[in-house]
Amino acid sequence: MTMAADWAQIQDLAEQIARQVATGLGSRLSPINVAAMLVLCVIVYALRQPSVSFLVWLFPSRIYRHASFRVDLKLLLLNLLIGIFLVFNTSALAMAAALLVQRGLDIAPPDGNGGSAAIETLLLFLTADFASYWFHRLSHDWHRLWPIHAVHHSAEELNPITVYRHHPAYLIVNAVLVSAGIGFAQAVMLLLFTGRIDVLLLGGINLFYAVFNLFTANLRHSHIWLRYPPAIEHILISPAQHQVHHSIDPRHFNRNYGEVLAVWDWMFGTLYIPAGKESIRFGLGDAQGRPVLQPHPTLWRALTQPLLRMWTGRGTPGQE
Repeated sequence: MTMAADWAQIQDLAEQIARQVATGLGSRLSPINVAAMLVLCVIVYALRQPSVSFLVWLFPSRIYRHASFRVDLKLLLLNLLIGIFLVFNTSALAMAAALLVQRGLDIAPPDGNGGSAAIETLLLFLTADFASYWFHRLSHDWHRLWPIHAVHHSAEELNPITVYRHHPAYLIVNAVLVSAGIGFAQAVMLLLFTGRIDVLLLGGINLFYAVFNLFTANLRHSHIWLRYPPAIEHILISPAQHQVHHSIDPRHFNRNYGEVLAVWDWMFGTLYIPAGKESIRFGLGDAQGRPVLQPHPTLWRALTQPLLRMWTGRGTPGQE
């Protein structure tokens, strides 16, 4: 395969991602995922039988009239407008890195036809999720990264749009650093298993994320408390576990960093499994769990304040 062919595949992938974002605001808010979320919410509502109507329960005014929601929406629209989700798409950059590694590594192909495509795809997914766990954890632990990640955690009310509440600089750093690591690891893995870089196989890891998104991903950033059985919450991050991650309660600090899998949190001592329904306050808090004054009340402050804190080195790792 020539370098020109490599870049042709990259360009084709970028065009596919562009079409996806243009038609559905990305995977989480695509029509099929929103429809799946609504079906799940109907089931939860029917089982819990709250005293208010379904629409009032699903769209409480305290959330969707809150200033925090307006900042969520503005950051989503800004990042779409400047093309962050297109140009700095982690999947696209990881694939580009893998294809470039193919040109630079001299690894002898193994004998035979390589391993099972399903096993290889699983290994690639594990590589990507492992890298996501460690970058997320680094975003909390390193004072240079925390200020731009704190924009996401400063949301005082959670809703499905909050997943897009990110500083553009955070999305860029996340895509570049994580995709470089993912791309290199996946390239080495594929070359060792198959002796080639298979673009279709690289794209296959999206199936895992697609299945995850289809069920409960949109409830991770919401007011709806939904747990899995404890045994499952050692394997997969439930919506309730991610809501705990956004809590200002000190006992919840630095917990549940996983994107899809809870296994990494379990392995590295950051797993928190709620024993039951917990009352959680979202936003930023001090070391004692007291809420701090909202540092990002407007889009302008959400964009400028984190950069100033990064420049001066005044970012405090943790919840605040």
